[in-house]
Amino acid sequence: MAADNKTTNHGDETEKSSVERLEGEVVDTSSGEKVRPGRGSKKRTDGGTAVIARQAGEKVLQVLKSVGAFLLMVLKLIGALFVKLFYFLLDKYEDYRAERQKIHRRRMIMKRKLSPEAYQEFMKKERLKDILRAAVFALAAVLLALLLFFAGRGIGRMFGKLFGGRQPKPAVQIETETETESETEQIFEEKTITVGSTGSMLLHSPFLTSYPDANGEYDFSSIYKFITPYYSAPDFMTCEFEGTLAGKEAGYSGYPNFKSPDIIIENIRDSGVDLQMNATNHVYDGSSVPFHRTMDVYDEKGIAYTGIRQRPEDKRYYVADIQGVKVGFMNYVYETKGDGVDLNGIPVTTEDGELINSYDADYLNDFYAEAEQNIRDMRADGVRFIFADMHWGIEYQLQESEEQRKIAQKLCDLGVDALIGGHPHCEQPIDVFTSADGSHNMFCIFSVGNALTNQRAYLMDQMPDGHTEDGVIINLTLHQAVNGKVSIVGVDMIPTWVYRFANNGSKYYIFALDDVEHLEETTGVTGIKAEAQASYERTVEELGPGLEKAKAVFETGTAAQTEAAAQQGA
Repeated sequence: MAADNKTTNHGDETEKSSVERLEGEVVDTSSGEKVRPGRGSKKRTDGGTAVIARQAGEKVLQVLKSVGAFLLMVLKLIGALFVKLFYFLLDKYEDYRAERQKIHRRRMIMKRKLSPEAYQEFMKKERLKDILRAAVFALAAVLLALLLFFAGRGIGRMFGKLFGGRQPKPAVQIETETETESETEQIFEEKTITVGSTGSMLLHSPFLTSYPDANGEYDFSSIYKFITPYYSAPDFMTCEFEGTLAGKEAGYSGYPNFKSPDIIIENIRDSGVDLQMNATNHVYDGSSVPFHRTMDVYDEKGIAYTGIRQRPEDKRYYVADIQGVKVGFMNYVYETKGDGVDLNGIPVTTEDGELINSYDADYLNDFYAEAEQNIRDMRADGVRFIFADMHWGIEYQLQESEEQRKIAQKLCDLGVDALIGGHPHCEQPIDVFTSADGSHNMFCIFSVGNALTNQRAYLMDQMPDGHTEDGVIINLTLHQAVNGKVSIVGVDMIPTWVYRFANNGSKYYIFALDDVEHLEETTGVTGIKAEAQASYERTVEELGPGLEKAKAVFETGTAAQTEAAAQQGA
C-alpha cells in the first residue's frame, strides 16, 4: 500500500498536507490539481503575502482619502452654512433694534398727541403686538435649536460609523456631566466691604458769587475740608449731583436751572466720592446741549457716573468691582407731567429721553420691566449685590408717600438689595422690606436729605425748622460668603450738617456730627455747637427708629434666618 501523504500529529493536533511548489503555480499532491496561492492552500508563500498586504494597504489608503475628501467637503459646507446663518441673524438683530427704536419714537409721538384715555387704549394694542412678536421669535428660536440639535446629532453619528466609534449611553453621559459640574462649582473668596451713600449736592446762586477767584475760576474744595475723611472711609462712596455742566460760555446759574462750573464734580470726587448719580430732576437744566456736555465732561475727566448715558446701547447701570466683590448701581428719576418725557417742567427730546433713566408714575409696569431687565443684565455681569438710587418723593415732606412704598416693595420683589432715596431736600425714614415670597430683605432709606445746598432754615418757608440743612451718610457693611452670596451684615449712619458762614461772601462747610461734643475743638470753628446739636437731634429723631429696625434685621441674623427658612420651605 502506498505511503499515506496525510499525517496527523496527535501531540499538537495539527494536520499537514504535502504541497509541492512548481514555478508559477502550486500543486496539491493529494489531488493533483493546481490552485492559486492563498485560495486552495492553507500555506501561502512569503511573496504572495507581501503582495496581498500591499494591495490591501493601497485600498485602505484610497478609502481614507475618499472619506477625508468627503468629510472636508461636509465641514466646508457646514461652515459656510453657519457663517451665512450668523450674518443672517446679525442682520435680523440690527433690523429688530431699528424697528424697536421706530416703535418707541412712534409711541412717544402718540403719547403727546392722544388723550390719556386714548393713549391707554393705544398701548393695549401695542402690548398685544409685542406679545405676538415675542411668540414668533420664541417659536423661531425653538425651531432653530431643534435644527441645530438634529444636525449635530446626525454629524456625530456619521463620524461614529465612519470610525467605528460608539456613542456613550445617555445615562452615563448625564452622570459624568453632573459630576463635572459639581467638581467645578465656583468658590468665592470671603470678603467684607463697606459702601457709603450720601445726599444731593447742588449749587445755589451764593456758591457762584462767593467762590470765584480774581480770574473768575472756581474751586469748591474747601467745602469738603472736614467731611473728606468720612467720604473716604468706606471702600466705595456715592452721592447725587444735581444740575448740568453747561460751560462758562453758556453762563452759570442756580435755582431754578442749575448750571454749575465743571470743577465741582472734581471737588466731589477728590473728597472721596467714587460714583455720582445723575438721574435727577435737574439733569436737563438748560436743555439738550448742557445735558450732553455734562456727560462729555465726566468722560473727559474720567469721573464715574450713572443714571444717564451717551448712547442708547450703553448700559443703564454701573458695576463697581470693590475689592473683588461686584456691586451694581442703577439710578432713576421721576418724570413730571407733560408731552413725552418731561423733567421738572422741561420737555426732553425723544432721542435724549432714551439716554435718561426715568420713570412715569402712570406707567410703572414699564419701569418695573426695565428695572427687571437691568437686574438680569447685572447678574449676567457677575454682580452679587444691587443698589437702586431713586430720585423721587414729595419735596419738604418728612414722611414717604404711598407711591414710594409701592415702588420700594416692587424693587425688593425684583431682587434689589438696598435702596437709597433722594430729592425731598430733607431726610425720610429708614425701613426694611421683605420680598413677597419671604426669601429676601432689602434695606431702604426713603431720602438721605441734602449733602450740600444753600437751603437755610430762615430762607425756607416750606420747611423753616432746619431739616433742609441736614443730611446723612449711610454706611452698609457687606459680606461675601464662599458661595458668592453677598449680604448686609452691618448698618450705620453718620448725621451731616451744612454750615454757612460769611467770609468774602457766603462760604460753606459740611460737618460730620458723629461727635458733636468735641466738634468745635476738632474743627477749630467756634460758635457752632448748638446748631450742630439741633441738626444731630433732628436726624436721630427722623432716622433712629428705622435704623434700629435695620440693625435688628441685618446685624442679629434675622435676615439670614428668614432666607434659610424660605429655602427649606422650597
